Amino acid sequence: MASLTPWHRLATRPAEPSARAEVRTICVIGAGPSGLVAAKHLRDVGYTVTVLERSSKVGGTFVHKAYDDARLVSSKYLTAFSDLRSPTTAADHMSLPEYVAYLEEYCDRQELWSLMRFGTEVLRVTRETVNGALVYNVETRASEAYPADAGGAAQAGEGRTRTAQFDAVCVCSGLHEVPYTPAIAGADSFDGVSLHSCEYKERSLFKGRRVLVLGCGETGMDLAYRAVHTAAATAISVKRGFLAVPYEGWGGVPLDTLIANLFEHCHEHWLLHALHVKWAVTTVFIRAGFWLTTGSSAGWDQWVGHVEQVKRGHHILCKSTAALPFMNRPAKRKTGPDAEDTPLSNQHSDAYSFGTPLY
Repeated sequence: MASLTPWHRLATRPAEPSARAEVRTICVIGAGPSGLVAAKHLRDVGYTVTVLERSSKVGGTFVHKAYDDARLVSSKYLTAFSDLRSPTTAADHMSLPEYVAYLEEYCDRQELWSLMRFGTEVLRVTRETVNGALVYNVETRASEAYPADAGGAAQAGEGRTRTAQFDAVCVCSGLHEVPYTPAIAGADSFDGVSLHSCEYKERSLFKGRRVLVLGCGETGMDLAYRAVHTAAATAISVKRGFLAVPYEGWGGVPLDTLIANLFEHCHEHWLLHALHVKWAVTTVFIRAGFWLTTGSSAGWDQWVGHVEQVKRGHHILCKSTAALPFMNRPAKRKTGPDAEDTPLSNQHSDAYSFGTPLY
């Protein structure tokens, strides 16, 4: 059974060789996509797996931080797990409810439900050596009245803590579990509504307000688009610029399936990589393509938020572009006979974008 202890694949190794006891039980924290696939593969190689999820559903951020009309910007072809294809009936870019339904089907197909402990919030994880073996103590509590075991029994006593021991812990709580809010001078004295994007749910929140969106990532651009339709005025703060390309590429083909090609994934010599030759060469062609097709070299029909170099693999493409036409308006007032052909011909709103100091 020594093969059940692949220490070279575990993130944290024991300090002393004497503590390298055989791993049999593993706690997976979080029942989002990464937690589900981790639990499935760990179970399949023989571990006893327990998945702890503080809510009542699988899906993680795709459930608890979902907002109105949100869709995945990665296509179903690249988002799907290798052992379960996305539904053929689903859109190329699934809505969040569609994606959560896909994750639930994955749990059905892979028989993962019996591993779940819903309504269980992890408070802390500590390590200790017991009889020469390293173990992990996982302290939890029932934060809400959700079923907490496979039998469906409610974990009674809200707030009551429990501690269980495991041989290893796999943390799958997600990159976006803890919201980041930068320290901004004067923010404490602002008397309007201030919230993080993870708290946003639907666009009526913006109705009649003057809205400033800080950040031009995909969520920021989504919120700017929703605000410009309902708010009295909308502005977006752009700190370092961005590179915008719509998630639907040429002819409606998903952008990520176009990017996943031989030239993007072939071997790159270490010296070429160290000198960033690829960035220097591809920037010229990408800029030229943008300019020839949209008239702007900053991005796909992007007239604001310019970045100097297209650093593929460094810059994360902003594939939420619905707000761009509104952001472009102050920079470029479109006139001429083709103006009537745009989807904005009956809209009169602008989204003002401006650079801000690095805080």
